[in-house]
Amino acid sequence: MYKRILTLVILGSLNLAYADSAVQTDWSGGSEVAGPVLELSDQFDNETDIRWNSDLGDIELHKEFFQHTISSYFNSYSVYSADIDGDGDMDVLAALFQSSNVSWFDNIDGSGTSWIEHLIAEDHIYIISVYSEDVDSDGDMDIIGAALHDDEILWWENIDGSGTSWTEHIITGTYDGASCVHSVDIDNDGDKDVISAARYADDITWWENIDGSGTSWTEHTVDGNYDGAEMVYSDDIDGDGDMDILGTAFEGDKVVWWENMNGSGTSWTAHIIDENYDGACAVNTEDIDGDGDKDVLSTAFESGEATWWENCDGSGTSWIEHTVNDDFAGARSICAGDIDEDGDMDIFGAALLDCEIAFWENLDGSATSWAEYTVDRAIYCGNSVCLADIDGDSTLEILGTLAPTGICWWEANGYSLTGILESSVLDVQAEPSWDYIQWNSETPAGTSVSFQVRSSDDHANMGDWSDTIFTPCSLVGILVDSERYVQYRILLETITNISTPTLNDITISWNLLGINETAGPIPQVPELLPIAPNPSAGSPMIRFGLPEPAFVGICIFDLSGRLVSEVSGDEYSPGYHEVLLADLNSGIYFCRMITGDFTATLRFIVVE
Repeated sequence: MYKRILTLVILGSLNLAYADSAVQTDWSGGSEVAGPVLELSDQFDNETDIRWNSDLGDIELHKEFFQHTISSYFNSYSVYSADIDGDGDMDVLAALFQSSNVSWFDNIDGSGTSWIEHLIAEDHIYIISVYSEDVDSDGDMDIIGAALHDDEILWWENIDGSGTSWTEHIITGTYDGASCVHSVDIDNDGDKDVISAARYADDITWWENIDGSGTSWTEHTVDGNYDGAEMVYSDDIDGDGDMDILGTAFEGDKVVWWENMNGSGTSWTAHIIDENYDGACAVNTEDIDGDGDKDVLSTAFESGEATWWENCDGSGTSWIEHTVNDDFAGARSICAGDIDEDGDMDIFGAALLDCEIAFWENLDGSATSWAEYTVDRAIYCGNSVCLADIDGDSTLEILGTLAPTGICWWEANGYSLTGILESSVLDVQAEPSWDYIQWNSETPAGTSVSFQVRSSDDHANMGDWSDTIFTPCSLVGILVDSERYVQYRILLETITNISTPTLNDITISWNLLGINETAGPIPQVPELLPIAPNPSAGSPMIRFGLPEPAFVGICIFDLSGRLVSEVSGDEYSPGYHEVLLADLNSGIYFCRMITGDFTATLRFIVVE
């Protein structure tokens, strides 16, 4: 009778069937737990420069981002990028609310490595939102701002287009709790209007630029009862050719868009996207799923969520919520763009309480699977993030604020050269006779995946790690039989930062010491055990368990679905069984076991 083999499998992108007592972890980013644990789940002891993804079930090296400091101001509440001086490169403007200043920073040579600050305005209390647009229609970029405690919506006129001389214009000085500004042509008359949110007045408003010069404004209330109006944005949500307005209600927990009914901005219909979004904060738009219409992004400050809503038919009347991250504490800012130039939209966020700028990579372009990377983390807060081509290389970079780091931009710098992940200490709850370690991985040229393991009778003192294991092998002589605690360490390396190895799964197996060979254990349900070794050399061993007598059929298929080997449907007794297959050529195969209503399929590899 076959001795019971328990298998530790870390789920990869394969469709695996497990023994009843298999222990599984999916690398989904769980908390650090040293152990002992009875199952690994998504727990680990510690990691450095590793990225894991629960949807695809793989581990890779973390992407690195190189930080460039624009200004070391202690904190900036809002940043934006535009060509302020008209020299063809992207400059940066910022609301430095602790000094009550608005400044723009001149990108001296267009490379983003040298900056000169130009003060635009001072003594406006808590300017927390800035934006840039050609307000007076003279061909250069002006600046718009919202002063929370001064209750002001203002714009500053770029007098000669060089950004060295500014004239201040107040659109309103009685806008209670002015919290956000944006600019777009709402009434389709060819000039730029201003939209805004008032936190304390609960207002969403657009201001009509009467003659296009920015000297005369008419106020139009879009919603005057929007509880804790926080941020606004504008885009053509319903695809009808005019500009609609979006806004978040921090106190009301709402994300809403208002339909510009006649294209002139005089009639609006509210459409609720979400009315239970705890502490609704930032709002933005982008075609996240690549279907040609505008989807909506937002953050929930109180619940720590970063979310996008799918515009189901492009009309903005039906939405599906997709959570990108539900543990992004103090989620404050969000935007999207194709930073990795793979043709799909990635998402970026800033979290005030997590003190983090984060990047979520759209893995397959459908926006249903995301890999999270930390761009940077500070000791205080992350307030704002946006995207722009800061260094003039025709690719997007990340612009944001962290305290006390200040105003910074980050460029993607490839992958970390090394990464390590250590599992929690697993208690196998038995005296094991260690069998083998094997894994499946993808290792582009210049990359490698390797392991170290260790076992102990004392989970608090696991001892030294083994020598590095570069290929799957037997654990005899590496781990000590009968020691019930085991731990593994994953080592990923690349000699360049342009590619990463990918680890799909790892299996560590052991036999139970002291099991009666004749009686043997009986499983509770049918089981198809992981094929060992995998990869195998020519003749793999198929292992399965039955709780009661049953007929079992075993079929082997190649990648094309062609049946290449079959074991006739014999009746087997309760317990565990082994079937040795005939020699197979090198390749990837699928083993299917059928008994009664039970079907299971495993992938395995044969190598010469």
